[in-house]
Amino acid sequence: MNKYGKVVLVGAGPGDLDLLTLKGKEYLSQADCVVYDRLLNNKMLGLCKSNSEMIFVGKENHNHTMAQDKINELLYEKAKEHKLVVRLKGGDPYVFGRGGEEALYLKERNIDVETVPGVSSSIAALADAGIPITHRGLSKGFQVITAHSKKDEPTNIDFSLLTDEDVTLVFLMGLAHVGQIAKGLIEAGRDSHTNAAVVSSGTTNHQKKVVGTLENIEDLVSKAKLTSPAIIVVGKVVGLADELNFFEKRPLFGKTFFLPQIESFNYSLEKGVTETYGNELEDRLWKSGAEVISVVTGRVRPIECDLGFLNHVKQGDLVVFTSGNGVRSFFWNLFEIQKKDVRAIVGLKFAVVGEKTKAVLKSFGVNADIVPKVQTGLALAEALKDSLSEHTNIFWLCGSIHYADFENVLGKNYSLKKIVCYENNPAEYEISDEICSKILKCDGAIFTSASNAQSVITKGVELPENIYSIGPSCSGVLKKHGVAQVVEAKSASYEGLFDLLVE
Repeated sequence: MNKYGKVVLVGAGPGDLDLLTLKGKEYLSQADCVVYDRLLNNKMLGLCKSNSEMIFVGKENHNHTMAQDKINELLYEKAKEHKLVVRLKGGDPYVFGRGGEEALYLKERNIDVETVPGVSSSIAALADAGIPITHRGLSKGFQVITAHSKKDEPTNIDFSLLTDEDVTLVFLMGLAHVGQIAKGLIEAGRDSHTNAAVVSSGTTNHQKKVVGTLENIEDLVSKAKLTSPAIIVVGKVVGLADELNFFEKRPLFGKTFFLPQIESFNYSLEKGVTETYGNELEDRLWKSGAEVISVVTGRVRPIECDLGFLNHVKQGDLVVFTSGNGVRSFFWNLFEIQKKDVRAIVGLKFAVVGEKTKAVLKSFGVNADIVPKVQTGLALAEALKDSLSEHTNIFWLCGSIHYADFENVLGKNYSLKKIVCYENNPAEYEISDEICSKILKCDGAIFTSASNAQSVITKGVELPENIYSIGPSCSGVLKKHGVAQVVEAKSASYEGLFDLLVE
C-alpha cells in the first residue's frame, strides 16, 4: 500500500467559476493542499477547506514564480505530507498545461495520480465570443497551436501545415506574436482577407475581442489594447462572431458595480454553521455580465439566545422573522444549543418580512403564515395588526440591528418580546488607493443595508455618480451623510435592486 498521498491534477477551466467541473469542485473541497496557477478564478480557492494549505506557483510570460522542475518537486514533497493534494491548473491540465510532465514525474516516484479534465479555453473562450470552433459548411475541424516561444524569439510554427481554409486555427499564448502569425499564414498562402479574431480574458465579464482579417488584425489588437490571456482564431467561423454573440449581449455586460457586503453565515443540520461569502445579488450581477468590486463591511454570526418561551407556548402565538439570518439563528439555537427538534414549535404561527425570508423558513420545513405584500418592517407590522388580536404573544427573533418601524408600530399595543439571536459586527477592512480609484470609475455603487452604507461612507470612500439603495433606512443613512442623488429600489429586496439596475 502506498504510504504517500494522492495528487489530483484539476482543470480549472478558462476563467468562469461556473465552468469548473463538479468533480473538480468536489476535490477542491476535500484537498489538504492546493498548488494553483495564475490564470484561474480566485473564487475557486473559496471552495477549499479553511485549513487547506495554499501554494501559488503562477507563471506569466518570462516571469515564473517557480520553475517547472521546482513545481514537480513541490508536488512530490507535498504528497509525502498530505493525504490529498490538488494541482489546480487553468483550462485543461493536458492542453499546453504541462500536466503530463507533472503526472509522469509523480508516477515515476510511486505517487498516486488522477486527472480531472477541465474546459479548455481554446473552445470555451471562442464560444463566449460568438465563434463556434466548428460549423457545418464553414469548418470541418480545428487545430490548436501553441504560439509561446522563448524570450524575444519569433514563434516556431510551420505555417505551411496550416493552409486548409476549412479548418479553424486556434493559437494559444500568442498575443505578442499576432503580427508574426498573420504574416506567416499569408506568406504560406492564406488569403490576407481571411477572417481572424483575438479574444482577451475569454469567458469572464471583462472579456474583450476584436474581429478583422489577417491583413489588419495586428493593428486592431494594438488599438484595442488587448491584454493576455488571449486567444487568436483564424477561419471562416469568425464570421459568426456577431450573430452568435450571446455572452456579450447579457443585460449588464461591460458594467462594473461597487457592492459592499455583510459576510453572513449559513446553517443546516447536515453541515452546521458555515460562512457565506457574497450573496444572491452578487451572483446575479455576475451571471448578467457585470464585474463586481466588493468589500466586507461586517460579519453576521448567530449568538445563543433565550428560547424559554417555547416551554409556555399558547395556541396561536406568533414567531416573527425580519430576515433570513433570524430564521437560521433561531433553528441553530433550537437544534444545536437547546438540543430540541420541530416538536418544540407545535402550535406556533410564523410571520416573515418577505419572500426571501419565507424561502429560508421553508428550507427548515416550516411554512410562513403571514407574508406582507411589501418587504418592509412597517408593512409587516401593519399586516400583523390586521390579523392578530391584542392578546397574541409575539416573539421577534432579530439581530442587534433591527427594523425600528416594526417595533414602534407593534411595541405599544401588543405583547412583543424582542429576542436578539444574531449580531452584526463591523469588520476591520482597508480600501487601497487602487481600489478607491476603481470604485470612483464604477457604473454605480449598490448598498444593501444601512450598516454597510454607514461603514463605507465613514471610511471617506469617494463614490461614483450613480448610487442605488435597497430601501428607506439605507437611503436615509446615505442622505444623512450628504449623498443627495440616491435611486431606491421599488421593493426592498435584491430582486428590486436588480430590476432597478437593468431598467
